Amino acid sequence: MRIRITLLLLLSLIGTKVHSQVNIMGKPGYINTPSAEWFVEKPLGFSFSYVPNEYSLFNHQEDLNEINFYNVRADFTSFMSVNLSLAYRPDRSSRIGVGDRQLDFRFKILKESKYLPVLVLGWTPPGTRLPILAHDYIVATKNFETSIGTIQWSAGYGSPYVFTRNARQDNTFWKSLKVRDKREEYGNDYLYGFFSAVSYKPVSFVGITAEYDSNSLNAGAFIQPWEWLILQGTTYEGKEFAFSAALNFSLDFLPNSLRKDEKAQD
Repeated sequence: MRIRITLLLLLSLIGTKVHSQVNIMGKPGYINTPSAEWFVEKPLGFSFSYVPNEYSLFNHQEDLNEINFYNVRADFTSFMSVNLSLAYRPDRSSRIGVGDRQLDFRFKILKESKYLPVLVLGWTPPGTRLPILAHDYIVATKNFETSIGTIQWSAGYGSPYVFTRNARQDNTFWKSLKVRDKREEYGNDYLYGFFSAVSYKPVSFVGITAEYDSNSLNAGAFIQPWEWLILQGTTYEGKEFAFSAALNFSLDFLPNSLRKDEKAQD
């Protein structure tokens, strides 16, 4: 019985539909930039990405080194999702341990329609004393179905400011919050201002993408060998190479046949 249940769960996961790529921090997106795409089936996602030393998000000269991002994503409702990222830096692991953690949320503001794009707000909760990975943004995404494939275009704006806590103050949480320019204060220019991206899929399982992440022009290609797996290879300005892998699973563990029966009864 245990073996049968396990097999049914695996078949359910393999039957999950994957909608698109995820970016380096595990959110629906392209390479560095996010998109406003929403995974309708509320999937649970796991992803890994490698970012080279020269394009590290930690931009202080003494802090530059490659990053391995380990990400977990879950869509809890049709309008809210949460993402947890761990930025592991192998060259500094003996000093900083497992690395910096990043928790952020996405909120769907507007659904995509025939003429309007889907609109999403990304938010990092305030309060960390060193918000190197913090980023707040708004992004719109529109899909275009053509006779030669699917084109997706996104554009957004990332806030240049972050909320941080003053480590020398023992006041209440809200009184200790300060607004800082993240580029000047922390050397962090991730999603600092305008960003945009486009992807093209001639067929459902292969595509190419290009983006301007507010700092550099990047490009890549992705392939979906199975419905639950996406592999991506990218280049930063044609100088450095990176890669990522994403697994996407349904939160509905019923077998496909039972899900079809439920839909038919509804």
